[in-house]
Amino acid sequence: MESQIELTFEDIRGKQDAKLIRFIGDLDATNIEIVLEQVFNLLNEGITSIIADFKLLRYVNSTGLGILLHFSKTAKEKGGCFKIANINENVYEIIEIIGATTLLEIYDDLEEAIASLN
Repeated sequence: MESQIELTFEDIRGKQDAKLIRFIGDLDATNIEIVLEQVFNLLNEGITSIIADFKLLRYVNSTGLGILLHFSKTAKEKGGCFKIANINENVYEIIEIIGATTLLEIYDDLEEAIASLN
C-alpha cells in the first residue's frame, strides 16, 4: 500500500534561488520516486537552496532519510543548501536514531531557517 505524501512549493521572499517545500504526510520507499522527481526538478531549474518544512510530515523511514541526505549533498554541490525546519518529535527521533542529526541542517522554525540563508 502506497503511503501518501504531498509537497507544496512556495517562493522565499528576496531569494530567487531558494524555495520552501512543505512535506505533508509520510515519506518512505513507496513514494520516494515522486519526491525525488519533484525536488530534483527544482534543483535542475536553478534552485540551489531548499528549506523543507516538516511541520506536517508524520513519518520518515530510512529510505526517506537517505533521500534527504542526498538532497543535502546535491544542494551543497550546487553551492546551496538543504535545511529542515519545524520537525516533529517522532521524525526527529528517527533521524537521531540513525545518527543523521549532524549531517542535516535542522532548525526549530521557518524564520530561523530562512534567516540562515543570508
